[in-house]
Amino acid sequence: MIWKKNIYDSLTGCAALCDEFATECSRSEDIENWYRSIFLNLDCADLCRQLAMLYVRGSENTRLLAKACIEVCEKCAQEMSQFDTTRCKQVQTMCQQTICSCIGLLDMAYQTDAESKNPATTPASLFYGIDLRETLYN
Repeated sequence: MIWKKNIYDSLTGCAALCDEFATECSRSEDIENWYRSIFLNLDCADLCRQLAMLYVRGSENTRLLAKACIEVCEKCAQEMSQFDTTRCKQVQTMCQQTICSCIGLLDMAYQTDAESKNPATTPASLFYGIDLRETLYN
């Protein structure tokens, strides 16, 4: 899988913003109204952070967690759309951006799988053996 910094930045940015928002909500006077938002933001932050680690490490489980991350980011964005504050809109936008990054991550993984099964070019290592034999036997 080809590593792209913008995907990593999106994941870590979403994790940081959702953590900050959950902390802000937990300090709110009307915390009862924010319970679901707090928990969804914490879940979103945890998944995005973990996915970023798997992605950088090149784990074979990256795709599995990316699918879960998409679902949780969708729930978080949906929850944030119910509130009309600037901070909620920031979180919603960041979650939507992260969903796009996760979809891009899944697309990259599928391309890599397809390329490994049907390479467009012949690997140079195959030619190396042929060239070497010609040099040795001539």
